[in-house]
Amino acid sequence: MQLLFDWNGRLALWLAHLTMVILGLLVVVVVADVVVRTAGLRPLAWASSTAEYILLYAAFLPMPYLVRTKGHVFVEFLRGPMTPALRRNVERLVYLICIAICAYLAWVASSGGVLAWREGSYETRTFDMPKWLVYLPMALGFSLATLEWLRYLMGHDSMYHIDALQREGF
Repeated sequence: MQLLFDWNGRLALWLAHLTMVILGLLVVVVVADVVVRTAGLRPLAWASSTAEYILLYAAFLPMPYLVRTKGHVFVEFLRGPMTPALRRNVERLVYLICIAICAYLAWVASSGGVLAWREGSYETRTFDMPKWLVYLPMALGFSLATLEWLRYLMGHDSMYHIDALQREGF
């Protein structure tokens, strides 16, 4: 199981780096569109749709990395007055809820993607894009995030144990 979690962590890091690249592409697309419009030339018709797809990918691809590195938001003050045993039980409950939600959403996105693949459907905007590519980042992000929450549940780490350097953003 540890091998699966290690593989998932490496893939999550790779997807986070890929997200940085596509966000860089977004900057290039937006700047190019603004320059073209400012120059009085014909606007880039594809720029808006491209930006929307980039934002979709940027929202879901880094999700497992954010879960692994505890980059998500949680309410810690509720845990303060709890006993250590109650904290552990609440923590496990939170992990189970997160696993259930991510697994369900991964299943929904995967089902939609497989159906779009079978039907050969396209997302039609300023350019045609296979619809399964719209579902891909959601299915991938939620699937890998499910494994990260499972890693927490199995005791390989805790989302609540953050060292001082990480808390300060280093």
